[in-house]
Amino acid sequence: MKATRTLCLIWLGLLVLAGPAMAQQAMYVSDRMQITVRTDPSNDARVLAMVSSGEQVTMLEDNGEGWARVQTPAGKEGWVLKRHLMEEKPAALRLKEMAPQDKTVGQRLEDLQRELTAAKKALAQAEGRSQDSETSLTRLQRDCAEVIKLREEHAKLQEECQQKAVSLEELTTENESLRFGTNIKWFLAGGGVLLLGWILGAAFSRRKRRWSNLD
Repeated sequence: MKATRTLCLIWLGLLVLAGPAMAQQAMYVSDRMQITVRTDPSNDARVLAMVSSGEQVTMLEDNGEGWARVQTPAGKEGWVLKRHLMEEKPAALRLKEMAPQDKTVGQRLEDLQRELTAAKKALAQAEGRSQDSETSLTRLQRDCAEVIKLREEHAKLQEECQQKAVSLEELTTENESLRFGTNIKWFLAGGGVLLLGWILGAAFSRRKRRWSNLD
């Protein structure tokens, strides 16, 4: 009980002594397990590295939109979600540093830390699969929308083709009617000419016979 109270007092003292944030300051990955370091402040950006709980990184920039540009212990620079960072050391790391040099306690703490890291790694993999599934669902929804659009355009083109076919049929019928009317007119005109010729011929023959009788 006394040891627990001492640890709490030390922890409170660390919080009081913590200074204001600087342009470049030491930060620690929170007890989340492993987080991704990306090329840009976006969940869609390429992953540069992974950092685990308790690892110290240097925050170089805070874009004010929930992302921080950091430098990993390996020297790589990239962007992480700032909510996974904390100024003070994680509780597990502080306990490990303040724990007495007892091999049994230290071994148990290391075992628990490994188990925690393994569990959080499994959680990160599950979150990654979930994100991939959401991306696939979004792509599928976009493809479905394009298919629906193509079907609507196809139906519209079919309707336009039907309308043009009806118009063409009407024009063809009208053209045939005009052609038939024209043929009738020419037929009547030809018949009239023949009839007129016959009348004139008959009249001429009658007059000729009359002249012959007079002679």
